[in-house]
Amino acid sequence: MADSKEPTKRVRAKRQPPMVRRQDLLAVTISCLARLGPRGTTGREICRQAGVSHGLLRHYFSKPDNLLLETYQELCDHFIARFEQALEADTDPRAALDRFFAVLFSEEWASSDILGAWTAFWSLVRNNEEFAQVSSDYNKRLHALLRAALTRFPQSDLSAPLDDVVPILSALMDGLWLDFCLSPSRLSRERALDLWNLTLGQLVLNPRSA
Repeated sequence: MADSKEPTKRVRAKRQPPMVRRQDLLAVTISCLARLGPRGTTGREICRQAGVSHGLLRHYFSKPDNLLLETYQELCDHFIARFEQALEADTDPRAALDRFFAVLFSEEWASSDILGAWTAFWSLVRNNEEFAQVSSDYNKRLHALLRAALTRFPQSDLSAPLDDVVPILSALMDGLWLDFCLSPSRLSRERALDLWNLTLGQLVLNPRSA
């Protein structure tokens, strides 16, 4: 008897929304930077690893010829937004600062890919004015958030001028994050938080003031 079943129709893969595809390409760019560095992270290599045609870059990015710069800006914007959310999530000023610090040790930030990409961006910042401008803007925004968080304490509680406390905490965040990412066995999340609390206790004398 002949098979009466109709041929199975081929199911097409569902096309991803543009925003999802863009985020996928950004993730691939960051991964490429971590493994290949700035020179090896070309548009064609990104598209090859993402499994898309090179021409699609123009549909998802405003600067396809300078994809690394756009990725750097996107990454900076994303984490400034995360820091803002952390500060807004708690009315207690000390708890808000602790949430702010904890963002650094979230899985999406304290990863080998982010460390590799950030290291690549640092090398570009030193030799490229556009990257240097993005870096400068990011640090200004970060310092502004720290300043806003610290002004929620009575200024009499600060053991040093606000203009000194802000860069000290910013440098502490950078140093502890880098040390943790380079060697979690040398500096654990718990130890990093202890050092954060120790330093903050020296700079903010009454850390639980409302």
